[in-house]
Amino acid sequence: MAQSNRETQVLDEVFRKELIEKLDELRKSNLLCDTTLRADGQEFAAHRSVLSVGSQYFRTLFAMQLNVQETEKKFVDLKEVTCQALTEVLQYVYTGKAKLNSSNAEEIVVASDYLMVEGLKSKASLFLEESLSNANCLALESFASQYNCESLKQAAATFIRKNFVAVAKSSDFLSLNEEKLLELLSDDEIIVPREEEVYHAAVRWVKYDLASRENYFPELLKCLRLFSMSKFSLRQILCEEELVKNNVACMTLLLNGLDYFLFPDRYQNVSLIPRLSLREYEDVVVLIGGKNIKNEELRSLRCFVLSSKNWISLPDMPQSCSNHCAGVCGGILFVIPPGYQSLLTRKCVYSLNPKRSTSWNSTEYGILVGHDCSVTAYNEQLYIVGGSSDDSKGVKVFNPALGTWKRMAPMNIGRAGHCAVLLQKHIYAIGGHNNESCQKSVERYNPVTNQWQTIRDISNARTFAAAAVSNGKIIVVGGFSAMKPSKVMEVSCEMFDPCTNEWSLVSSPAISRAACGIVSIDDIIYLFGGQHEECCMETVESFDLKQNEWRAVAFMPTEHQRSFHQASVLRLPKHIVS
Repeated sequence: MAQSNRETQVLDEVFRKELIEKLDELRKSNLLCDTTLRADGQEFAAHRSVLSVGSQYFRTLFAMQLNVQETEKKFVDLKEVTCQALTEVLQYVYTGKAKLNSSNAEEIVVASDYLMVEGLKSKASLFLEESLSNANCLALESFASQYNCESLKQAAATFIRKNFVAVAKSSDFLSLNEEKLLELLSDDEIIVPREEEVYHAAVRWVKYDLASRENYFPELLKCLRLFSMSKFSLRQILCEEELVKNNVACMTLLLNGLDYFLFPDRYQNVSLIPRLSLREYEDVVVLIGGKNIKNEELRSLRCFVLSSKNWISLPDMPQSCSNHCAGVCGGILFVIPPGYQSLLTRKCVYSLNPKRSTSWNSTEYGILVGHDCSVTAYNEQLYIVGGSSDDSKGVKVFNPALGTWKRMAPMNIGRAGHCAVLLQKHIYAIGGHNNESCQKSVERYNPVTNQWQTIRDISNARTFAAAAVSNGKIIVVGGFSAMKPSKVMEVSCEMFDPCTNEWSLVSSPAISRAACGIVSIDDIIYLFGGQHEECCMETVESFDLKQNEWRAVAFMPTEHQRSFHQASVLRLPKHIVS
């Protein structure tokens, strides 16, 4: 009897683990070692082959030594590396493990950068990133620049901006050189309650070493937005501050700042832009339409102010709607109710520009937009994707500036109740349903080439889920995994990584929800309302991808609770918010 031609591949994880452990035992016992590393006068036996695998530095070094006499290549002196750091680098190269703490993390970054052990450098850099404080952020930003730790550098810069007032009182701030201080005081993104805080920081820095720094003060004042300071503060400084009174250039700058209040017409055509934190607008999350707990369609707009956790209202829409499209483009809120009721239904795009007024405008259009579409803003245009209509594959683009519509390349698969998000200049259409069943397919659209590409399916089919982008990844949460014969809640939360084109599971909310509103602000995702077992959810939840953690941040009053609505981030004048 002929034997079957079977073949298989085995994977022994126990053997893998033992191999790593035994290699490290050989190193520590100085068995079969063929090189010795020296750091701080201490010697470390090791194997050239293992070092070459774990470090590009050693791979290059040992490859260059192939024709060198054995006695000449026995020792490697590492003058740039400390003994403490080399201990952990070797442990990492042999086992993938290393001990990080506040006393060795910087040394390990230096060592792994020099020895080109990128994995360990990344881990140590992340450890430092998580250790940022008011006292060390300036030093760590400088350190990160020196050793090309881009993530740490960005994190430190963000920390400094967000905590400027406290950081400006640290000893490291007083030790900054003039160039770095000018850069920091000029930063549009430092967060301060008032411009006077920036002025006081500049004065403290000068007075810390008055003899050598007094001449820098006029240049520092030029970095300030004096028009953002109060006229009372400017007058007080002119009258009382010796640094100003004794310097003609400083006096001139302060008097020019005071002119803004005395002769405002002079500055009518001058662009005077406060720092971002002092601009007279505030971002809020606006919930648009939907259905209330009685399943009635809503006209109302409710806004959640993140800074205060308060709720405010905007004027109602001209008509009630749910399962509709809504999005913010160019600072204007656009709402497109579904035009599927009949061919005679008046189809309008409603818009609200809070910077000009709180009145709604409407523009009629002749193109059919079904219900359960998804909308994404890109390049000052709104992309309306799919929907329950005869054109479920269709993609329409609305240009608000021109008031024009254009059809783009259709999707490969028709879908409604799906998610659409923008990531890295591509629009992703995720899941949804085809009126019969829920889908798990995913497509990606390139607006430049006007082409759709099918990518890896999401793990669990779902419709009326919520999706947003955080830290360069797509998060998809909740939804229904089935609609017929009855609705079934989907409890999982998935993440798509564009670098690997793979989906993976991440932490899920304590209570699943579908048909909710979702936004992402500063890489934190927020969920508003939605359904759970036929009930409207009352909690606002946030998700921090870095911590892989969900938490409740607020409750929605009963009159605000809704599902099948839309949520967008809208910038409102502060007088409306307050």
